[in-house]
Amino acid sequence: MRLRLRRGKPTETSRLEAFSDGVFAVAITLLALDLARIHADSGAVPPVTLFDSLRTGWPTLLAFGGAFAFVGIAWTNHHNVFVRVKSISRSINGANLILLAAVAMVPWATSALADGLVDNADEASRQAMLLYAAVTGFGALTWGLLFQILSSNPDLLEDPLSAHQFAADRVGTVMGLTLLTVATAVGYIWSPLIGSVLLLLIPVIFAVASEGFERTGSPGTAA
Repeated sequence: MRLRLRRGKPTETSRLEAFSDGVFAVAITLLALDLARIHADSGAVPPVTLFDSLRTGWPTLLAFGGAFAFVGIAWTNHHNVFVRVKSISRSINGANLILLAAVAMVPWATSALADGLVDNADEASRQAMLLYAAVTGFGALTWGLLFQILSSNPDLLEDPLSAHQFAADRVGTVMGLTLLTVATAVGYIWSPLIGSVLLLLIPVIFAVASEGFERTGSPGTAA
């Protein structure tokens, strides 16, 4: 006689989606709270105006913009994934929780990145960039895990044929990790600022290309 863990009955998707939306919303809120670093300070010597604070606080704005894109695009992709899911197994729920753990760490890594970029040549900036890269890399791996589970369980999908699309989506995870590795290497060896900018642009690139490309005109005609 062989023993195995009980799989449990599949459940509806509504609770998972509602909880996930809450985590994404909190992550976005925490990112916005970090903007409080940029403010006027009339009590300082010399006084700091809002424009002065904006000029010196550019690392905070840069990190916020990239991280906001990361979380926002992740939320959009999460919705696009789960509209194709009919019911939730324990494995899908577990993979989703790991994905949300990665999202929850983004504000922390973003704050560290903003601090590190103040001195672009310092070792602290390299370490902050490595931390941000590790968190986003972990996030990419969690998407790959989720795609693997969904592609292996077509009975849990609205359309079982979607399993092939989820299997193909794993290629995007590999591409993302490859780009992330290149950006991190550039930042660590050459310039943490340039590496950080590349890291912050990666999710934007994937968002633009996520739907693929299509022809806009027949051969020989203007597009």
